[in-house]
Amino acid sequence: MDPSFVEALAAFVRTWPALVFAVVFGALWGSFFNVCIARLPRGLSVVKPGSHCFACGQPVKAYDNVPMLSYLWLRGRCRACGVRFSARYVLVEGLMAALSGLLFWSFVMEAHSVPLPIRLARFAVFFAFTGALLVLSFIDLDTQRLPDAVTLPGTVVFFLAGFGAQFAPWTDRAIGLVAGYVAVRLIADLYYYTRGREGLGLGDGKLLSMIGALLGWKALPVVVFSASLLGVAVSLPLLLRARRTPRVETPVAPPAPAAEDDADEDDSLRYVQVPFGPFLAASAVAYLLLFDLVAPLVLAWFG
Repeated sequence: MDPSFVEALAAFVRTWPALVFAVVFGALWGSFFNVCIARLPRGLSVVKPGSHCFACGQPVKAYDNVPMLSYLWLRGRCRACGVRFSARYVLVEGLMAALSGLLFWSFVMEAHSVPLPIRLARFAVFFAFTGALLVLSFIDLDTQRLPDAVTLPGTVVFFLAGFGAQFAPWTDRAIGLVAGYVAVRLIADLYYYTRGREGLGLGDGKLLSMIGALLGWKALPVVVFSASLLGVAVSLPLLLRARRTPRVETPVAPPAPAAEDDADEDDSLRYVQVPFGPFLAASAVAYLLLFDLVAPLVLAWFG
């Protein structure tokens, strides 16, 4: 490669236009990720047919398919039939645009000591990784499922891509690939055999395996711990608000005492299902973006 081109490219990636390009790039891919979120749970192709309204079937015109802006000028409605689109579309596009900008800033613009090819490889790999996590998070929120169509090939792809990103040693990533799933499987089986009901889905184990395949096993305790804290902080207020209002007892005839299991089922929040995948995904992204702050802690724990 021409050295002058490399120097020009190295200078360009440190400029604001390059950052703006990364943000727009993220928004464009966010539009495609919306297609994946909508179609994968239905078992539909993410390639054919093109973008269309699920209500009337009308194809979305190119000028109505501009990320974020189209939602605003159409006021969140289909131009053909007027049905309202979910605000998730603009949310996913905005999130992916912001994450793309943060990844570019962290791993390309600010990583002066890293050779340019590795910086660009890290951005490409982490961009795809973050996009996969975003897709899985919103599918999990909608369906409480983490589709194997993303987690299983993603685990293999990101393990291989890790050789180009050079973020963690391949041995750490190989251990993380196995340990992520095995740890969740052991916890899920233990809970099932002791409580007689499912407490943690195996899809979370496959997601954690995908995370470990790229970030390495040393990231897993940090990701799981922070995901648990985040899950409690976000879920507990929502679950408390969603609890049933206690019934008012009438003086005519007191209600029959409920069985112990029924009362526990009624009063406890432990049996309310809350998807854990989004918290794992958010923690993995935070680990990436805050790695310079987290790395000393990881080194102190594991050496």
